[in-house]
Formats: sequence, C-alpha cells, structure tokens
Amino acid sequence: MYIDIANTEKSWQDVYSLCITFVTPRPIGFISTVAADGVRNLAPFSFFNMVCARPPILMFCPGRNRAGAKKDTLVNVEATGEFVAAVVTDAMGAAMNQTSAAYAPEVDEFAAAGFTPRPATMVQPALVGESPVNCECRLERIVEFGEGPGATAVVFGRVVAIHVDDRFLAADGLLDDGKLLTIGRMGRSGYVRTTDRFDLPRPTIG
Repeated sequence: MYIDIANTEKSWQDVYSLCITFVTPRPIGFISTVAADGVRNLAPFSFFNMVCARPPILMFCPGRNRAGAKKDTLVNVEATGEFVAAVVTDAMGAAMNQTSAAYAPEVDEFAAAGFTPRPATMVQPALVGESPVNCECRLERIVEFGEGPGATAVVFGRVVAIHVDDRFLAADGLLDDGKLLTIGRMGRSGYVRTTDRFDLPRPTIG
C-alpha cells in the first residue's frame, strides 16, 4: 500500500482509521473540565502525552465532531483555562468508555458514568476519585490544525499539582506499574493492558 495524501481518493476518515492502527498503543488522558455555567465534563482522549519536563507540560487533542463543531472539553478549556488529566486503569475501562458517548453539554459525565468528583486544590475542574493519578493543569496554549470535521486542536497544559494515591507507589517513590495497571488504545475499538512488560536498559557508548 502507498498513499500520496495530497492525491488520494481516500477520505480523511480512511487515513485516520489507518493511522490509529499503527500509532499504538496510545495512552489515555481522562480529561475533566467545567463549563462556564458550572456543569462538569469528563471525556477520554487517546491523543495524549507529556511533552516537556521543565516546566511540566501535558497535551491532549480534542478533534472536531462530524458536524465540524468543537467538543465540550475544548469549549470548556477555552472558557476557563483549566483542566485535570487523570490516568485510566483497567478497573476504570468500561465506565471510562461510557463517557465517550455523545452526551449533550448539559450532561455531567461524572454522574452519567458513575465516577466520583473530588475537589482539586488549584483549579476548578474536579479530580476523578477512582483514578490513582490526577494532574491539575492550567492552559498554556492551544494550537489548531485544519478546519471543519476531522480538524483538531492541540491543548497544552502546565501541570500545577499532581495527586497520587500512595497505595500505587513503589519503594523508590515512583508509580508501581504492577499496581497501576493502566490501559491504552489500539486501532478500531481495541484496547491494550500493560500487564506484559519488559525492560531494555539504555545503552552506553565507550
């Protein structure tokens, strides 16, 4: 297969569907926001990662819907300048998936999917009580790519506080992978568990 993006008969949906089958596994950012009128929002994003250590910056990418409209998460971040990024564990998977439904803006996904909102310390959006790791973030910048359906914004947030459930810590003060048991996205409707792990020490030269 060879695809010349500028001269293909494939739709953007076809290209997207292909790409997410090889950009794998993708970590899931469970993004909590609050609307200008106070309604809570909770949604998963698999275009999510850490992009800088100093200062600590996280990013997630809310794409526009099939009508070309912004998702509630992006609208809320633009309005308030804040969000919380939580980790998704295996135990949270089914309920997390429920929050990906196309709920109306007035629906609180915490309530709809049975998640527990906990007060944050420095931002207004709620922490996800069931998640062992929550990062409070303030908006750093938003970069837009494309227009209409399929277009995406990249939201960069500066981490201002991190909440870690001590039960998931290892002796060295870091998270214990064997306890955390995060899940990731594959292509189509696939997910992956992180129970099969191996180490590759970084090589030295000379």
